[in-house]
Amino acid sequence: MKTIMALMLLSMLAGCIAGAPELTPDQEKRLTDIKIFMSGTKPDKEFNPIGEISSADCSGPGSSRLYGDEGKAIDILKMKAAALNADAIVDVSCSSAPFVNNCWAAKKCSGKAVVWK
Repeated sequence: MKTIMALMLLSMLAGCIAGAPELTPDQEKRLTDIKIFMSGTKPDKEFNPIGEISSADCSGPGSSRLYGDEGKAIDILKMKAAALNADAIVDVSCSSAPFVNNCWAAKKCSGKAVVWK
């Protein structure tokens, strides 16, 4: 029985994605300068990757938590990139993801935070 409960807990936690981080005033100023490059679109500058980042949104109408918004998920992605002092996010892709963060169909986005060379 303990094994079943532990597996259920792990499966619930696996579906969670951390929200937007706290930003310093300098990082908040950088938010508007962070460029987004969707998967298949290459930046015109050379870059060094910092790390993989992901986000999810579940802001359905009336706080219903039925589905997410791609634009809001990308905004959270930008906040995570700003927290890493990134200049851009490359290879961004978004899709619907069921049962993420207690949401019926969250919008999940991921990409690579990068700095320009």
